[in-house]
Amino acid sequence: MRIIVKDKDSHLNIPIPTRLVFNGLTAGLLCWGLEKHGTHMTRKQLMVFVKELHRFRRRHPRWTLVEVEGHEGEHVKIEL
Repeated sequence: MRIIVKDKDSHLNIPIPTRLVFNGLTAGLLCWGLEKHGTHMTRKQLMVFVKELHRFRRRHPRWTLVEVEGHEGEHVKIEL
């Protein structure tokens, strides 16, 4: 996963390992948080999603998840 922030004055590029963001621990925490807000998903269901996300990332490198442009020229892009 890569987060890119461009501004008039600077260019910030933050690479984050996808396995660090999407793993069994974060799936468990997400499951706990969803149940707290009234949505029921099992940890197993979330792990299937994480596995498919890793598979998709291998087949489609540098795929853009989010791309936003601010009012004053800021540009934020999150790639898988």
